Amino acid sequence: KYSRRFISTYKFLDIKETNQGYKIIQLEKKPVNSLNTEFCSEIIFALNESESDKKCRGVIFTSKLPVFSAGLDLLEMYKPNPSHLANFWHLVQEMSLKIFSSPLIIFSAINGACPAGGCMIAFSSDYRVMVDGKHTIGLNETLLGLSAPFWLAESLKLLVGHREAERMLSLGILSTPSEALKIGIVDQVVPPEHLLTCCITEMEKWLKVPDVGRIQTKKNIRKQYIEQFISCRNQDLDLFVKGVQQENVQNLLGSYIEALKKKK
Repeated sequence: KYSRRFISTYKFLDIKETNQGYKIIQLEKKPVNSLNTEFCSEIIFALNESESDKKCRGVIFTSKLPVFSAGLDLLEMYKPNPSHLANFWHLVQEMSLKIFSSPLIIFSAINGACPAGGCMIAFSSDYRVMVDGKHTIGLNETLLGLSAPFWLAESLKLLVGHREAERMLSLGILSTPSEALKIGIVDQVVPPEHLLTCCITEMEKWLKVPDVGRIQTKKNIRKQYIEQFISCRNQDLDLFVKGVQQENVQNLLGSYIEALKKKK
């Protein structure tokens, strides 16, 4: 059913091509698909490659690991070199903007936990299906002394509305799959064994719509968000670099990293 190409190109992605007009991009950066410079670069490259492929009209993101994505790699932010930190955040911005503005139909098949930066892929997608279970999804940056970037907060607001987004962001709330479905963070919640099947069924509906009308509609609806993102991008980068390097944030990051080490 699937063919595989460019496997040697990617360290953290397994890309499966179908003959149905879409690809399945599986994230596999062990242990928890944390986003670092190299991982973000690979995702951007894979999307560019998919957009250049005339046979590809859609992409389904999912994970080969039990977690969809645990968010940003904290080691990129702990005791960082400022120029490397700036480059890292530039790539994080680029990845999110690329997904949000892509002419491709982009789905997220969320097969596990998806906190904080892990939501960047999911919230930027056109459609989200999440497996039922004990895992959660949401933006909990405030619990680490950080603030979610404006563009990520705005993407949550587009899904759940202003007041609900404000409450969730302020308290760092993580939602269960059923809660996420109720407030609009995800579009479907399904048993694990049905995740990919449901995504493929939905993808087939979207592929029946002519690209020319769908792509222009996506551009129109997302235009304001994209323009705001681009206009405030440099300011956001400066805020991130300065914010992460604050002593209290570094102390919190250090404590959190140590706690994670003890869990292993």
